[in-house]
Amino acid sequence: MPRRTGHGQGLTRRHEELFAEGLEHARAHAARVGHLALPHTGAGAGFDLGRWLANRRADAASLTRRQAAQLDALDAWWNPPWPIDWQRAWYRARAHVRVHGPVEGGDNLLGLPRWLERWLRHQVTRYAQLHDGQQQLLAELGLTAAEAERFNAWPGRRRPAADGLAQARAYTARHGHLAVSKPTRTDDGFALGNWLNVQRHRQHATGRPTRLGRQLTAVDPWWDPPWPVAWQRMWWACRHHLSGLPDGLAWWPGAPDAEQATAWLGEQQARQPLLHPQQQDLVGQLGALAGRVAVWQPRISDTAWHILSALLPTPSRTGGRRRSDRQVLEAIVHIACTRQAWTRLPQALGSFQACRRRYLHWLADGTLTRICHAALPATDQAWQQTLAHRLHTSAQD
Repeated sequence: MPRRTGHGQGLTRRHEELFAEGLEHARAHAARVGHLALPHTGAGAGFDLGRWLANRRADAASLTRRQAAQLDALDAWWNPPWPIDWQRAWYRARAHVRVHGPVEGGDNLLGLPRWLERWLRHQVTRYAQLHDGQQQLLAELGLTAAEAERFNAWPGRRRPAADGLAQARAYTARHGHLAVSKPTRTDDGFALGNWLNVQRHRQHATGRPTRLGRQLTAVDPWWDPPWPVAWQRMWWACRHHLSGLPDGLAWWPGAPDAEQATAWLGEQQARQPLLHPQQQDLVGQLGALAGRVAVWQPRISDTAWHILSALLPTPSRTGGRRRSDRQVLEAIVHIACTRQAWTRLPQALGSFQACRRRYLHWLADGTLTRICHAALPATDQAWQQTLAHRLHTSAQD
């Protein structure tokens, strides 16, 4: 049998030759670009330097000390303990910083190119989870831990979608819905109402549910209804008043009381044929809980009226038929308790123009102020306090 002659080092020498060939390509690329964070693409003479470096990273433990030192001399971060895509983005950011100066977090990263702004925002949001080496590299760009804190303290900063989605889920877990008004802010200052409004506009612009829109629909199916959000918010309030606030939920700031919700439901039942078909279904669900809701019910007791009638001014003898003072006062109390517009005054209370004229007259001569300070039975003190609050709010406006 023939035997192999020599010292058996041919394969080792071949590996060294291949490494030396790849090292020359790496040296040329580093001299030209300044780093070795490149993807799998050819780099001259058909040599795929990106793939060669990827193989060296995967098999770094088999490199000799001399070989590892040679690669480190070309680029200290040729084999980082984080994705090479991150390192490539850092080198691109460093090139920008060398020309335009370091970045700052206190100005909300404004004025930066869109790609750099988005990448840095992503780094800030997950700064605490970054590797120590990554934080050091970001500090070379100017984005230190102090700058990250300045960015987070910026009151008008834009947050990533994941952050907004987390805020939406937390709000729903607390209040049960996402039908929030535009000025709504969370406890930590996040502009949830404005953020949701932007997401609704984006979804309408695309003409189809966005990926984020589908996630929000899983949180609240009616977060983006085909009718005003204020209507949907009132529907949630009415539902909670009728069925009781579920365990673990809390009323949101400015939520309507039971009386306002009842008046609203009566109005929706009266104009149900004019509503959207899905709105009709939602109103029907509330109707099943409450039955047929009366649009208006008297609030002033006979005992209270006996006291208040003495506080009213003497009626004028001129003009046509005068409307009942008690009916007018009931109309004023109804508007104060339901916070509805005068044009939505129930027909049972008469013409809203006549009631509003009497309201303005009694407001000017102090009659309503005397009514708010009168000693009334306990059953009438709720509407009396509501009327006083309405007058105080109107005076401030």
